[in-house]
Amino acid sequence: MKTLFVLSALAEALLLLALWNAGRRHVLAGLRNPYKGPEPFEPSPRVAMIVPVTGDTPAVRAGLKSLLEQDYPNLRYFLVTRDGSDPAVGVIDALIAGRGDAVRLVSGPAETSGQKNHNLLAGVAQARHWADIYVFCDSTHVARPDLARLLARPIAEGKGVMSGGFHRVVPHNDTTPTLGMLLACMFLHCLQPVRAVTQPWGGAMAVSRKAFEEHGIQAVWSTNIVDDFSLGPHLAKKGIRTWPVGEACLETPLKSVPFAIWQDWLTRQLLYLKFCTPEMWLGVVPVIWLFFGPALLALFGALGAVFGAADPWWLGAAALYGAAFFGLGLLYRQLAPLRVRLLPWTLGFFATPLMAAWCYLRTWTTFHMRWRGTSYKVGWGGKVLRVIRQ
Repeated sequence: MKTLFVLSALAEALLLLALWNAGRRHVLAGLRNPYKGPEPFEPSPRVAMIVPVTGDTPAVRAGLKSLLEQDYPNLRYFLVTRDGSDPAVGVIDALIAGRGDAVRLVSGPAETSGQKNHNLLAGVAQARHWADIYVFCDSTHVARPDLARLLARPIAEGKGVMSGGFHRVVPHNDTTPTLGMLLACMFLHCLQPVRAVTQPWGGAMAVSRKAFEEHGIQAVWSTNIVDDFSLGPHLAKKGIRTWPVGEACLETPLKSVPFAIWQDWLTRQLLYLKFCTPEMWLGVVPVIWLFFGPALLALFGALGAVFGAADPWWLGAAALYGAAFFGLGLLYRQLAPLRVRLLPWTLGFFATPLMAAWCYLRTWTTFHMRWRGTSYKVGWGGKVLRVIRQ
């Protein structure tokens, strides 16, 4: 048992340290390179920004407003709702009134895919005869004015056919669920520059029209539950990886996130892994062990030592483990967009791996994807088998 604990604790520490080292420059790029004004480049391809929208919330209003203030000159907007009764319709119409570069579209209800995919394809259908590059964005994150330019530039310069950004949670309080979502996004953000495993993020990604058509992305999206996690593996099989753009980082302001929201959000991210790449979902079992195994062994070993049922060695080992994990938390604290008090940050850093392990266990008994009143029965590879509207 001691050997298992020592090896697991070392592996966990090395994994977190390697992740921090691989991603810290990328994560900090957006923080240390703020928007400096328009910077034109040639050639200047025609860009269609396609944004699926639903609901009328402060996040949607702020996100759409920021997207509609892009500085890229050769840009048109295609904002897509499921139907004309969506509360987002009034928000969109008010924001684009009198503009000739933006249209609102209605996609209709999805029958063979996730609703977001269906909305994206409705935008593509309207934009394909004009655009050279498609930029796909979520409506609930605040974008820099140069987001479209940052995503289009690597494609225009021939660095790749697909580029991607990410988002950072900006915490407006320091409750554990809020910081847990910040840390989960931060860990994923650190993976972005690791080309062997990086995945596009649907909230800010760009694909050339030529690649979109040549590689059958429409066929993939038209039957799949999700946009990014289906696109990444599909193109990876063809040797195509996302070109990560560190500065293309959106902001997600959060405050007082309920525990249930944190749990359901993280479970949903892991469900995409299960449905779209089940081999990867099974392959992360050792990582999940590292998330909770060392902490569990340290806790029970220390308790056993206190009550005389285990070797006193466990007290020192548990203290050393806690100190090392605390030190790793201080490293990741350097990547936070705002300064967070030390105690709440430490609680969040210790809690997040445990929550990830718990949410992963939940995916073993979950066979439907539920989102905004719709349940999707999903099969192998993320294919939608049935849409159940509640």
